[in-house]
Parts: sequence; C-alpha cells; structure tokens
Amino acid sequence: MIYLITVETNSLKWLLTLAQRKQTIDGKSILQVYSVILKASEGRLSLLSLVKDGQTSIMRLSIPCTGDGEVVITDIETTLGVLKYHGGVVSITPSSNKVMFKSSNKQTTLSASKEAKAFPHNPSSIAQWEEKSSLLAKKINVDDLTYTANDGTMLECNWVFADLDTTTLYEAFRCDSMNGQKFNKYEVLFDSPSDLEIRVGGELKGKTHTMIKGVHCNTDYGFCATYNGGLEHIFANLNHDATIGVWDFTHADMGYPMIISLGDGDYIFQASNL
Repeated sequence: MIYLITVETNSLKWLLTLAQRKQTIDGKSILQVYSVILKASEGRLSLLSLVKDGQTSIMRLSIPCTGDGEVVITDIETTLGVLKYHGGVVSITPSSNKVMFKSSNKQTTLSASKEAKAFPHNPSSIAQWEEKSSLLAKKINVDDLTYTANDGTMLECNWVFADLDTTTLYEAFRCDSMNGQKFNKYEVLFDSPSDLEIRVGGELKGKTHTMIKGVHCNTDYGFCATYNGGLEHIFANLNHDATIGVWDFTHADMGYPMIISLGDGDYIFQASNL
C-alpha cells in the first residue's frame, strides 16, 4: 500500500534538525542521531530515538501532518539537504526501499531502508535501534512526569519547573560557546524557592553564571547537577515554554536525569553526569 503524508517543509526541517541532537566534543560538532523512522498518525508526524551512546538521552518529537504511514529517514543530513530545495507544503510518499519528497513543482527520491545502519560504525540497523528506543520509552510517562524502574516502581520527578521560557534558557546555555569554549558542560543549580542558576564555561575564557529568577517549582529542596547532551542546541530550536522535571536517582548511582516536556506528548530525556 502506498501512503501519502503531507507536512510543512519548514516544520519537517525543524523536526529533523532538532532530532540530530548536535553537541560539541573536543571542539567538533558531533551528531548524536543520524537516522530515524517517522510515523504519521492522528495528525502528528513523530519520531522516537535514543542518541548514539544508547543510554544518556532519548527523545520523542512531532509536528502536525496529514495522512498516515511510516517513513524511513536513512540519513538525516542528506534529507535536510534535499528539503533545502523544496518549500511550502511537501508530500512524502514512502515505497519499497525508497521515499519521495514532492513540492509544488519538484520531486526528489532518496533510498530508504530499515535495514540500513542506524549510525556509522554501529552494527545496529535502523529497525533495531527503534526497537531499543521503544523499550526505554515505555518507562517514561511524560504526562505524569514519571519513570518506571526495573522493579515496576513508578517514580515521580522530585523537582518540576513549570512554564520555563526556552529563550531565557537558551541565552544561559549558549554562554558555553563564549570565546569558542564549547565544553558541552552545563551545571544546573537550584537552591532557593524561585531561582534557578546555570553555570557554564571556564575562567580562562569566561565562566558565566546566569540566574533565572521567579521560576515555579514544586519544592524548595535544592540540587546541583551537570549535564552534557548539547543543551545549547536543544534550546536554540525551541520557541515556546517548556516544563522540566528532574529525578533524584543518586541512590542508584544514576545522578539527576531530567525530562524536558514540550507538549503534544513530546519530550527530551537527558541523563546527568555521574
């Protein structure tokens, strides 16, 4: 059966760009996700994927669409290169080992297979990686901000920061790039009823503390955690308020993982450094 899915080209470009989860390591921009499977259902085109290391982060992202079906994106970067030459509304037609993108007067076809490698130098196929991602995603309930442990215990977030301005967060996290530092290391500190502090950088080229005042949290109990994961890149691609939940998993030597709730069932789960 041939499926036809339609989306706004700019929305699809946003979805795939954020899905790449860029981060800087040793001064180089690294992609954490290379390929995805897009699923269209009930008016949303969504993706679900772990990052390359298979454990520190998982995300579910979606955009509005029409139609139903499944699209394999074998190479996100190549697909973004295709979409750069299309505009307006684009229709996506997946078929056997191919996917076709068609706008008003252009049509581009790419090869597409679930059996292709999910990442370079990784034996897992795209299909296998999605299955692995789905198993972890079953533990996360973004509506209740809960995580189900291996023994079945449902764990609520210890801290919930509601309606945070993502532009303010981006301005804090992007200071990691001050004078070309790009450590990809973000320290988050909460130690008052309404102030959230972000610390990035080093004193040699500029260590920056940003105080975000007037935040709404469910508790005044404090914590301090350090994250990687390219948070600067994440918040550069968000333009609406988000809710952030944080768990205290120190009893299990798992630090303080966070979940960024984006609405529409979308989220980014990011582990902290140990």
